[in-house]
Amino acid sequence: MIASLNGKVESKQEKNIVVNVNGVGYLVAVPRPVLEKIEEGQLIQLSIHTNVREDDISLYGFLTKEEWRFFRLLLTVSGVGPKSALEILSSPIAKVQQAIAKKDVAALTLIPGIGKKTAERIIVDLQGKVKEQLMEEEAFPDEKAANEDIIQALVSLGYHRHQVLSGLKKVPTEIVDEEAIIKYFLQNI
Repeated sequence: MIASLNGKVESKQEKNIVVNVNGVGYLVAVPRPVLEKIEEGQLIQLSIHTNVREDDISLYGFLTKEEWRFFRLLLTVSGVGPKSALEILSSPIAKVQQAIAKKDVAALTLIPGIGKKTAERIIVDLQGKVKEQLMEEEAFPDEKAANEDIIQALVSLGYHRHQVLSGLKKVPTEIVDEEAIIKYFLQNI
């Protein structure tokens, strides 16, 4: 199973990119926002979901662990496959989570390929999990003040998001450089 890819974007297509890793090109389906952010020739690191079926092995790539986790959460819903989940992730995650938490079927049906029954199933299956996640984020409102790149870097090192957010509050305000903040966090928290 492929969990991540680190390589050069060889080409972009309508819904896929080819990532060259040491001379091997991997075709990876990505959400529309990811496709819009990257350029051919760019070095990229993706978290990968490998989907294996009888007649197909497909790779789905994400720039952040948050996208990857939400994609995998969507796959737990009956009737939501990788292509539907990828289409859902073409909308901002926060908006989708708010729609789920507020039981807004109409908002979810605006996503191409998501009908009323599927939207209702997503809400029933994920509402509790999404509400719990949103409450955790509200418990740490200073997240917006913290630099998302720093948070993602520390989360990728194995820290939980809530640990990072509470730890970053303890970093002295005179330390403003991203590398210095991360170094301070690792040494003192």
